[in-house]
Amino acid sequence: MRSALRAACLVLGFVALSSAAHAQRSLFIGENDTIAGTDRDYTNGFRQSFIFDNLPADHFAGSVFDFMKPALITAGAPAGPVRQQLEWIAVGQSIFTPDKVGLPTRAPGDRPFSGWLYTGFNAAQETGKTQLDSLEVLVGAVGGSASLAEQVQGIFHGLLGQSKPFINGFELHNEPGLLVAWDRRWKIGTTFADGYGADIIPSVGFTAGNVLTYGSVGAIARFGRSLSTTWGPTVVRPGPTGASFVSPDRDGPWWGWDVFGGFQGRAVARNIFLDGNTFEDSVHVTRKPLVLDLVAGAEIFTQTGYGLSFTLIRRSREYTTQQQADTFGSVAGSIRF
Repeated sequence: MRSALRAACLVLGFVALSSAAHAQRSLFIGENDTIAGTDRDYTNGFRQSFIFDNLPADHFAGSVFDFMKPALITAGAPAGPVRQQLEWIAVGQSIFTPDKVGLPTRAPGDRPFSGWLYTGFNAAQETGKTQLDSLEVLVGAVGGSASLAEQVQGIFHGLLGQSKPFINGFELHNEPGLLVAWDRRWKIGTTFADGYGADIIPSVGFTAGNVLTYGSVGAIARFGRSLSTTWGPTVVRPGPTGASFVSPDRDGPWWGWDVFGGFQGRAVARNIFLDGNTFEDSVHVTRKPLVLDLVAGAEIFTQTGYGLSFTLIRRSREYTTQQQADTFGSVAGSIRF
């Protein structure tokens, strides 16, 4: 099963890579809990994406978007211009570690060591510059070794001069992972002089799969310049995300910035990193059904798609034996080809 999954991911990667040269933008997201001085729970993540916002320019990207479009729910969209984009998540990884990762045996109540290595696509459509719908499909591998989490964690500990973490015996078993997510966002705002303004972006969503299953509601409030260009910060799922969307405004300033704050609440039915493996018994903890993310940060961007953002996320306790809430930082940078 593992070899078949890797082969499928390689085929998908090679096919998409042949089209990446025609992408209009590239986005990299890096996340880590170093800012909080910890090395536990969600400890590290990254995502490298290529974004196509001129679909007629690339047959492959246009075909993938058309394939996903029937499942992209846009009912209730307002009248107005439509803008579409496809994001190819070339590779992403998230790593989750026990609180006492340095112990040779698992501490009672500690979460399993696990990782999630994935690739996939996100199709997004903006309507009337006030509604954004997106559909994301991710496939990959969950576990300690298949996700490369053990290898990456060991390398980082070595670079920092720390002892190699003890993992064997309390990691998730390897299994294929699938995640399908739909999100809707609305933009409600007002503008002032010289392109300045304020807005609020409420959101709802639903995610399903053996990796994560949850419903979400949230909102981001922003103040800044040229706010019609973006939809707020993009962080690694399950955090709140602006779908990496850029919507140039010919009447707005060439560059913009904003400061933001908000939340996302999730009703969680499944989290494989806490509940344990899907098809066999494994280490697990008792998951809490409700999780709250508080976010704050700032971003700077241009009409052409260059951007840089920093987001601080405070995530409430996700399982009953978790010692404290999780705090981590997320940095995202995008360039235009």
